[in-house]
Amino acid sequence: MKKVWIFLFAAALCACTKQAKMDNGSVLALGEGWKLSRTGGPETVAAVVPSTVAGSLYAAGYYGDDLLNGRNYAKADKSIFDDEWVYQTEFQAKPGSGQRCELVFDGLDYRADIFLNGTQVASSDTTFGVFLRRSYDVSNLLRGRNKLEVKLRRAQPGDLNMGFVDWNPRPLDESMGLVRPVSLHTTGAVSIEDVFVIPDLEVPRCDEADLEIRVKLRNHENHPVEALLDLNLQDVGAFQFPAVLPADATTTVVLTPKEATELHLDHPRVWWTSELGSPELYDLNVAVNYKGAVSDTRKVRFGVRRIESRLTDKNYRQFTLNGRDILIKGAGWTDDIFLLDTPESIERQVKYVKDMNLNCIRFENIWGKDDTVYDLCDQEGLLALVGWSCQWEWEDYCGLPETSGYGCINDPASEDLAVAYFRDQVVRLHNHPSVFAWMTGSDRIPNPGLEKRYLEIYGQEDYRPYVNSAKNLFSTVSGWSGTKMEGPYDYVAPDYWYFDTKHGGAFGFNTETGIGANLPQLESLRKMIPSDKLWPLSDDWNYHCTASSSVMNTVDYLLETVTAQYGAPEDLKDFIRKAHALDYAGTRAMFEAFRVNMPEATGIVQWMLNSAWPSLFWQLYDWYGVPTAAYYGTKKACEPEQLIFNYKDRKVYLVNECMSCGGDMTAYVRVYDADSRVIGQEYKSVMARYHSSVPVFDLRKYDGKPHFIALMLTAGDGSEVSNNFYCIGANDNVYEFDKSTWYYTPVRKWNDLRFAFANKDADVALTVTPSEDGYSVTLENRSDHIVFQNILKALDKDGNLAVPVYWSDNFFPLPPREKRTVSCKTDQKDLNFTVEN
Repeated sequence: MKKVWIFLFAAALCACTKQAKMDNGSVLALGEGWKLSRTGGPETVAAVVPSTVAGSLYAAGYYGDDLLNGRNYAKADKSIFDDEWVYQTEFQAKPGSGQRCELVFDGLDYRADIFLNGTQVASSDTTFGVFLRRSYDVSNLLRGRNKLEVKLRRAQPGDLNMGFVDWNPRPLDESMGLVRPVSLHTTGAVSIEDVFVIPDLEVPRCDEADLEIRVKLRNHENHPVEALLDLNLQDVGAFQFPAVLPADATTTVVLTPKEATELHLDHPRVWWTSELGSPELYDLNVAVNYKGAVSDTRKVRFGVRRIESRLTDKNYRQFTLNGRDILIKGAGWTDDIFLLDTPESIERQVKYVKDMNLNCIRFENIWGKDDTVYDLCDQEGLLALVGWSCQWEWEDYCGLPETSGYGCINDPASEDLAVAYFRDQVVRLHNHPSVFAWMTGSDRIPNPGLEKRYLEIYGQEDYRPYVNSAKNLFSTVSGWSGTKMEGPYDYVAPDYWYFDTKHGGAFGFNTETGIGANLPQLESLRKMIPSDKLWPLSDDWNYHCTASSSVMNTVDYLLETVTAQYGAPEDLKDFIRKAHALDYAGTRAMFEAFRVNMPEATGIVQWMLNSAWPSLFWQLYDWYGVPTAAYYGTKKACEPEQLIFNYKDRKVYLVNECMSCGGDMTAYVRVYDADSRVIGQEYKSVMARYHSSVPVFDLRKYDGKPHFIALMLTAGDGSEVSNNFYCIGANDNVYEFDKSTWYYTPVRKWNDLRFAFANKDADVALTVTPSEDGYSVTLENRSDHIVFQNILKALDKDGNLAVPVYWSDNFFPLPPREKRTVSCKTDQKDLNFTVEN
């Protein structure tokens, strides 16, 4: 990585351009032109904001090119972050007559002294905490060309900081930095503090809606004023409303169809998740006028939709969208360990989620340097489940003592800080239509006094379902959570999800679970593990498992399960392909089982979606942006209409989660023996209503012998709707459910699947044809044997897997003498395509 250390900082930079006139309502983003230095140190590094100190150093090349390789991260010097670090920038701004300027910090980590033009604006004894939004009236301090300086100290044990828990190693600097935007807001005597839109959609017809708009105004004058609200609502037009504001006070003006008939919408454009419809959005522009001039402006984007939840007769939480029950299918997000995500990398990840046919991202920790990821969820039609992290519920992570059942936030100071966090973050997110629920606990529930304070705020600032925990817990304040967190977090085989009835199996709403290791592809592994440590498996592999001190911190169990089911790996490539097969089938079955078991199954969240650093565990795509086998297993499992094999009752089910689908179709099944000979086939006309699963074929007659199952669903015109393929052993895995732990269920006897890779004479031809949006790739199996796993790779000129690339299907089998054509969507050119099997 090229070093960009600087010792002389060019005056003005890009932030210090010629001062332009500042209009009321304008926002000057202070993101560029920052320099960062260690107190007492001679070096200065260029930085952007938002950022962390360690992230800026990493981007500047301070750690070299291989910090995240092997075990190098463990050797990195953390002591430099014991010192104070200073962010500095210069910018041009000076208020005009009657203007006010507020310096706004959306998030700093963790303790800060703030200076503007040499005057201290805030001190670290009161300015601490990562999830607070702070603003300071600096009108009298601005003088045209201005110097802003922020001195930061990192979080200490006991501080309510953001955290990566055991998902990834702790950040070297504990995420110290200006981690969310810094800006200058210019207004007149009346400012708009918030605009909150609450839609009330009539369901199930969805043909009319009422809007409630709450505009929070602050009068900075020492006398009452008369102001005029100007509102312009997309598709509706402009309207006005007068407001009388008390002296030096904040007032919320509430508008409903009673005050403004424009807020009743006939045939509104409705926000849906992408698998159910179009995620329609509205723009609302609000201006407040005082003395005939604009004093402030605000623009918000919102969606018209109804989100509700209920507890079923079995105490499972069922969410509804616009009056329709939905199965939550999601995965857990984490930011980059250095908070180096960019708008481009976030957009790619959100598109990955949509490409996998998922409908939800869980944000445990209120991630995001800004609102980019939530904006994209709004636009792409993905639900966002937000809430507090278990970082504050375990003494080892938080540094505060635990209280049984309630975690670590129990003293007055930490409670006050958590409540202030909660208010700011709920307000931050309450206009996003994608956000469908708030969780105030993860592994615990808040203590009753704290939860009452949360709920008081929530009743004022939000309207969506409130959930007290991600775990199956009861609160004397808010009742049952209706969720569960019973694991597993390490490997279980595909049939587990159907047979388990007490823990993580396919019933209820499982808020976080998965099969442990989701191994990256070889090209990524070569970047994160030194070449001499790749094979045999080494401690360098183990360092890139989870950061847990007790379990899931080695690849031993992965090797054991690969060997038990597919046979001992012969070399590195054999180990990787068998680990991919394990990953694909295990992750696919997790999502499929919850779909087959609707409506008893109400939600499933894969732990996790992504990784904060190069990792082997808990990811549907790796840190380099490359999909894992689990990505394609998830995509296959969650196709809107799909045929799915139930490992428990040995039947094939037609599952439908598409409201516009469900017409007459034809289902096909073909069964092969272990030697790839056809031993049975059948077809039926089928149909399934929305949010249902219907048994189609009974395959119990094939029990007791190893076989393959090929499934295909076609539309009335004969076109393919979906396909699926299974490798089924002669016997089920034998679980020891009475010995289940929080992270897995032991297996006494594994299924034998070695026949899947018994054929070593694969003859697969590959043909690539350029298309309008990428490439069309055809594979032809010229042999008389099933080629169980075909991994398509699009490589750039350096031999790296191209990113992003969106395959319509990958890691798929090919029956004897069959062809399959898939699409590869990408804007990259001159790619080299290969297939591994």
